[in-house]
Amino acid sequence: MDDTKVIWLTCPDCGSKIGLIISVGKAQAIQPQSQIQEESEPWPPGSHEERLKNAGIDVDLLNIEDKEDVIIISPKKFLGDQWGPINDAIRSLGGNWVREGRDSRWEIKKQVT
Repeated sequence: MDDTKVIWLTCPDCGSKIGLIISVGKAQAIQPQSQIQEESEPWPPGSHEERLKNAGIDVDLLNIEDKEDVIIISPKKFLGDQWGPINDAIRSLGGNWVREGRDSRWEIKKQVT
């Protein structure tokens, strides 16, 4: 029998509600993340939106800025439940979340060739 509970917490920084799902059921072994790459693939110029779309991201929800050495991706509005999947997809492209309140964003560093 799978017994699932949802516990709601409030973020101390932004005040948004965060639901944590606690599931009691069959134990599964946790697999280590073996696909973490120290260096991401080169980011070809002019293909940011295409790579993001291929990663399953709705680019209409994001502002994308191409700087000299970094791609800056910021949400146009509060993403709610969509933030997690978008964060996972951007991290798979070598991006990191930079937490700065209203100016929070993802940054993907371009490789220097």
